[in-house]
Amino acid sequence: MNFLADAPGHSSCKAYGNNPGSGHTTFGILIRVFLFLTVLNQEIIAQTLLRGSLGIHDPSAVIQCEGLYYVYGTGQGVLSKYSTDGVHWITGPSVFANVPSWTTNDVPGFTGDFWAPDIEYFNGVYHLYYAVSTFGSQVSGIGLATNPTLNPNDLNFHWTDQGPVILSTNGYSYNCIDPSITFDSQSNLWMSFGSFWTGIKLIQLNSSTGLRSTSNTTVYSIADDNAASGDPIEASYLYQHGSYYYLFVNWGTCCSGLQSTYNIRVGRSTSITGPFLDNNGVSMLSSGGTLFLQTTGKYVAPGQVGIIYQNGTYYFGYHYLDADANGAPTFDLEPFTWTSSGWPVFTNEWTAAYHFRMDARDDDNQFYGLMENGAAIVDDPFLGDCVALNGINQYVNLPLGLANAQTFSTVFEWNGGAAWQRVFDFGNGTNSYVFFTPLASTGFPRFTISASSIGGEQHLDSPVAIPANVWTHVAITTDGTRGILYINGVPVVTNSSMNLLASQIVPTNVWFGRSQFSTDPYFNGEISSVRIFGRALSAAEIVAPQPRISAPIANSNYQPGQTVSFAGDAMDFADTPLSATDLTWTVEFCDTNTTNVVIGPVSGITSGSFTVPMDGEEATNGFYQVILSATDSSGRAASNCVAIFPNATNTDWTSYYPFTNGAADANGNFNGSLINGAGTATDPVRGSVLSLSGSSQYVSLPAGIGAMKTFSAWVKWGGGNDWQRIFDFGQNNTSYAMLTTKANSGKLRFEITPNGSGETRDLDSPNPLPTNVWTHIAVALDGRQAIMYINGRAVAVNSSVNLLPSDVMGAADYLGRSQFSADPYFKGQMDAVEISSETLPIEQVTAASISVSNGPSSLTLSWPAWTNGLALYSSPAFGAGANWSPVTSGFTVTNGMNFLTVPETNNSGFFQLQQP
Repeated sequence: MNFLADAPGHSSCKAYGNNPGSGHTTFGILIRVFLFLTVLNQEIIAQTLLRGSLGIHDPSAVIQCEGLYYVYGTGQGVLSKYSTDGVHWITGPSVFANVPSWTTNDVPGFTGDFWAPDIEYFNGVYHLYYAVSTFGSQVSGIGLATNPTLNPNDLNFHWTDQGPVILSTNGYSYNCIDPSITFDSQSNLWMSFGSFWTGIKLIQLNSSTGLRSTSNTTVYSIADDNAASGDPIEASYLYQHGSYYYLFVNWGTCCSGLQSTYNIRVGRSTSITGPFLDNNGVSMLSSGGTLFLQTTGKYVAPGQVGIIYQNGTYYFGYHYLDADANGAPTFDLEPFTWTSSGWPVFTNEWTAAYHFRMDARDDDNQFYGLMENGAAIVDDPFLGDCVALNGINQYVNLPLGLANAQTFSTVFEWNGGAAWQRVFDFGNGTNSYVFFTPLASTGFPRFTISASSIGGEQHLDSPVAIPANVWTHVAITTDGTRGILYINGVPVVTNSSMNLLASQIVPTNVWFGRSQFSTDPYFNGEISSVRIFGRALSAAEIVAPQPRISAPIANSNYQPGQTVSFAGDAMDFADTPLSATDLTWTVEFCDTNTTNVVIGPVSGITSGSFTVPMDGEEATNGFYQVILSATDSSGRAASNCVAIFPNATNTDWTSYYPFTNGAADANGNFNGSLINGAGTATDPVRGSVLSLSGSSQYVSLPAGIGAMKTFSAWVKWGGGNDWQRIFDFGQNNTSYAMLTTKANSGKLRFEITPNGSGETRDLDSPNPLPTNVWTHIAVALDGRQAIMYINGRAVAVNSSVNLLPSDVMGAADYLGRSQFSADPYFKGQMDAVEISSETLPIEQVTAASISVSNGPSSLTLSWPAWTNGLALYSSPAFGAGANWSPVTSGFTVTNGMNFLTVPETNNSGFFQLQQP
């Protein structure tokens, strides 16, 4: 079973140049963008990023049939999903087209919305158990349906309902929902079930029929709710491992959107009938239960465990409510391990680190931030890149899942001013929030968390003031039992009564530099970094240095014989740069049960390289990990590592359409065809461009172009009706990825769906696309998020786009035409269309937004006025020793674009965008 997702790719710095026209023999120009790419705290093994149709609540355990993987869930007729590899999931048919007659007879009011199925294969037949109920009612039943196969394309595929297994009604001591099926070590078949009332029950089933046993009709009690907090209990799952039976249950509420409090607990017993004890020896009948998984990051209210064992690895499936998708129930499948004492453990630690290099993305590309109202990247002479906020209206807007954390660390320089400015504030208006202000009404800094407005506030009030115009490090940790505030690495106050976590805030606004209270001032100053962790760090971790590996990119591929470069740097905990002498590099080759050192440990360098052998194990198997260790002046050390994996050939590609030769790809990958009179025209600024009339003209591209991850183009839209397409790649009008000039929202929109309108993921720009103005537009996807750039600036993010265009790839791939026959064709012009199989970072998106046009005796450079902290520099020479000087005058700004005309000379001139 291949539970590895496609890892995000990366391409090297792209040089843009232009040869002058005929007769211009002594004029040269190079436009280049320097790339500064950062990867921090990447996992050694590629993460499993599920894609496709992941919407599901109460999933069953994953089960195999005829080479495919299946999972079933709550929904009309019982929902189904299937996958060829366990990574990309597709919606399948419902189990029941019509509900069995017993369901509506025994459960009045039932409308076909079946709950929480489980599935098991025995006696040559698949047995699907499902619950029938209505919300809040004890009048419920668990039924059984059987099928010889799960493959709908198999001629033998047919679900046969076997009727009810067990029923409950008002006054019973249990509720018949949430079935879980397992065999004991003597091949007896059992089913756990139950919810609320008196908790989780267990009955024996007939191992031949799958229905309830007639010889043993005892109803065993095996777990009850958490009486101490009043948390209800449900969603049981039984699994045998070694000499124990493990009982997983959910505590909390399931169905209140992002207010849901589900968390997964576990206990174990040597007997299938109990008693089940947690790892402290407390019975699950007495509120025992060891925490297995709870809300963190975007993963809110996890629940409904199911386990599958594949190729030596245990995986558990479950659902979570996606904080970045308005709480949409979403399927996930993750590997887990067992401790030496036999307890299941899953570590879902995460980090989001913002160092504000060109924009507000986090280094791991999980929670991409947007800089609002002109917030800008500036260069601090000591710490380098920072985000500058003016104290009037500027701030950074972030995905909601970022708030569900336990450690908040930041380095900032406050310019002073009124009290109650916020370095960060995550909250739901003035109802609930977690924030840090450098100056409260006390005259000192304060961290506050509250789930019930001002009256419920819990504070960490610093006894140490933070001076203005001084770089200061602040960190806060919360673990549900206490909070600790650190200033410049020193703990200054502890509140042992701070029992709230940020995950209890249920934020609707996640901001750097802005308050939930509209009368509070915005932050006035600069922020060098913000680092947020899913768990509470220790005091030693708070002050640990920060090694960063910029190359190679984590989870990227290498080929036999390739020379792999590595590079990186480090800072101390307060963002002070460390020197090369503080760095130590090690490169290891890792294979099954083997780790060989390839390079190092070697110190005193910031970069190097190694060569992959042409053949043998190290060329085609295992993986390499590059490890960077850093030690600060106080002797504190930390390490970071990235892993890269073998790939026999380099399959990355980029197609570029300059429209100087019809719709030919200048890189020779996917040549297009001009259809129905589509042609090119000469634009006074951009030269030869694609021109489409809006009636029937478009460009047809080969099918392989649909495997893209990044699309960028210069677009000059002529206006007109909604739903014109810049591009539309896919199979038909239910499976496509498209970019429209104007959706029904009135905004530019990217949209992708594998299964029609019910499963679309949308990304809207904040403003309408202007008409008759050249605008650079780009969209980049990595399988978990989509980012839209306008004129080189990130303007919109959807952090829950768990699809790639390759997942909907087909033979209908167009520029200027829709999959929907009723939609209008594109009217306007396009130029410099660049399509890549890699997820390009903003550095390369910005590079693609720069262009050159020829004049009779000059060249005109044009680039967006927004350049993410980059500035134009020039030099009379290129290469080592070149002296680059800033270009501070001579260019004009029109419609958000910079223009610089360079006259013909007898000397070469070189220009590049670079950080000051």
